[in-house]
Amino acid sequence: MFIIYLPIEAFSPLRYLCILGFLAIAAYDYKRIVPLLVRCWPLFTLAILGLASVGWAPYPAEAFRQGVLFFLSAFVAVVIAVHLTPQQILRIIMFAGMATTIASIPFWGTFAGGGPYASKNYFAVHMLFCMLLSLITVLNEKEPLFLRLLALPFVPTCLLFIFMADSATSLVFAVLGGAGLIAIKFFWAPATKVRGLSMLVILFALVVVLVGALAVFNMPQNTFVERFLDIVGKDATLTGRTALWEGARLAAEEKPWFGLGLEGFWYYDSGAAQTLNENDFKAFGTKLTFHNAYWEVRVHLGYVGLALFLFFLGWTSLRLLYLWFQDGSLVNSALVLLVAVNLTMTFTESLLWGMFTTPVLLQSLAGIVPFKLHAPKLEGRARIVPAS
Repeated sequence: MFIIYLPIEAFSPLRYLCILGFLAIAAYDYKRIVPLLVRCWPLFTLAILGLASVGWAPYPAEAFRQGVLFFLSAFVAVVIAVHLTPQQILRIIMFAGMATTIASIPFWGTFAGGGPYASKNYFAVHMLFCMLLSLITVLNEKEPLFLRLLALPFVPTCLLFIFMADSATSLVFAVLGGAGLIAIKFFWAPATKVRGLSMLVILFALVVVLVGALAVFNMPQNTFVERFLDIVGKDATLTGRTALWEGARLAAEEKPWFGLGLEGFWYYDSGAAQTLNENDFKAFGTKLTFHNAYWEVRVHLGYVGLALFLFFLGWTSLRLLYLWFQDGSLVNSALVLLVAVNLTMTFTESLLWGMFTTPVLLQSLAGIVPFKLHAPKLEGRARIVPAS
């Protein structure tokens, strides 16, 4: 989890060793893993299309490597979920975040440039997840006291690091996410213990949101968006994101249905990619992102890939919501909040378009954990003889 949480080049050999370890675990424990792999087939549809894009990608070898890693990313999530409970998984990811926070201290003063990460947005997002996971542990009375005390100082520390990174998106999510966890702890969790009260709370919250939205949209000369952007230090282009999205639109129109293929845009001899680099004051050959997961999918795998990506997001999110209505525990509620952060960030970041990242792991787990993981077990084939 630490290797995933802090993806630096020096960890690449260790990452491949870990993947081999997971493959060995799957071979040893196939009786429990194979049934769950079959039930979780929606996690692999986009990876299969990515592997098929080897046939039209400009660099087939790179596309094949990327497609295999996409497939293995979902596979590793299934193997982890078979052997650990959701609470244990979130706890381990929190430990990875804590280790990354400590490892970031020597980069003090460079957080606005990304610190140990390639960009400030990636750094801030990972500090955001560490802060939320630490706050979950602090609020969870079922966690050991020493673990809650260990997590406590990381909440303000990660919040400070997010502020120093000057990432408005992550800072907003940190404030709203922290408030959401506190509300879950002191309002939602008690409401689930009273029959019918949880649904009443949801309906009341929806009414408040709708009334507030109607009031805002019906105000003459509404300037809330502009004021908010001024407060967080952003402009109408969202720090150049709109220019990247326009470049993505033009690239997606080249092959609208199946896209350019994996690794089909951000390569050194792509004129369109290098033009975006130049306009964004990046060095020649820099591999950027479109800061939007949907445009990433549109460009690389077209409308077909976008449909599969939306299916992946919908399947995982709806399954988690079903679990949440069945069991509104703090851990399940926290996982719902983390997935909500994931989905909201898809419009401004590309983290869910990738492999072996913390957001991808959390999103995959959202679809896996509702299954009763230890119930299905492959015992072999039984021979059935019809009665004469």
